[in-house]
Parts: sequence; C-alpha cells; structure tokens
Amino acid sequence: MNTKKLVRIAVLTAAAILLMHTIFFPIPPFPNFLTYDPGDIPGLLATFAWGPLGGLLVQFLKCTLGYFLGASKAGAIGMAANFVSGGTMVLIAGMVYQQHKTLKRAILALVCGAVAAALIMALANYFVFFPLWGFPTTGALTLIVKVVFPFNLVKYSISSLVTFLIYKRTKRFFVEEA
Repeated sequence: MNTKKLVRIAVLTAAAILLMHTIFFPIPPFPNFLTYDPGDIPGLLATFAWGPLGGLLVQFLKCTLGYFLGASKAGAIGMAANFVSGGTMVLIAGMVYQQHKTLKRAILALVCGAVAAALIMALANYFVFFPLWGFPTTGALTLIVKVVFPFNLVKYSISSLVTFLIYKRTKRFFVEEA
C-alpha cells in the first residue's frame, strides 16, 4: 500500500467517524433508539474503489478509533455490532462489485450488501448482541423480525443510495495518479 492510498484511507476513516458521531437521526416509524448514521458510506466508497479489503479496513478503523474517541454512546458492544453490520455490507458489496465493475453490478452489489447486512445483524443481535446487552430473549425474535431487520434494511438502503449517487462524482479522489 502506498502513501497516497494510506492517506486516502485515513481521510475516509476520519469522514466515517465524523459522520457516525455528528449526523444521526431516527427513521419513522421505527423506535427512536434505532438511529441512522451515514458513517458506513465512506467504507462503501472504499470498497468500490479498492475492493472489499479496503472497505473492511475503513470500517475497522472507524469502529476502533470511534470507540476510543467516544463516537458511540453504545460503547464497545455497539461498536462491535457496528463493525459486524458495516463490515458485512462492505464485504458482500465489494465481492459482488469486484467481479464486474459495471453500473448494473454496482446496483446488485449494493442490494446484496444491504440484504446480507440486515440478515447477519438479525442473527448477530439474537445470538450475540442482545444477550451481551442483557436484553431478555422473551419477545426478542418478534422485535428482530418486526423492527430490527426492517430498520437495518432501510438503513443500508439509504447508505447504498447515497453511495450510488456520489461514487462517480468522488471517484477521482480514489484513482492513483501516475
């Protein structure tokens, strides 16, 4: 990895932390404790530019540094959940897009990534994160099916749409100069 790419990854990581920490809001009709933040968009930009490992690196750095900088009120468990969901999104989207970098493939990649992240988080919340938070298992499955899964699907659909709209305009930032 060259210096220019490292700087670009650092800039995307800083942007991700700032977006996660400063812009968040509830999405009606979901409960107010579930909020959307655009902090995964820089990871998606990185995965489109450099493949799934670039996106995972931005997501990992965002969550790790974000935790130490106090960017999340959910603490270590929340940041771990953020990495699992965002990491799934960029990994799947990157693997699909990397095969054929076309407009149709980009759309397919974002759809696959959003669905995969929502599914993985449904399972991870039920089996890992809800128990770690001490959330009672009674009623958890209903909450996941009726609230958490749809929320994550909407959340990653919004991030996908924004990424789709801005990637071409920001692509020159990622291109290596000779």
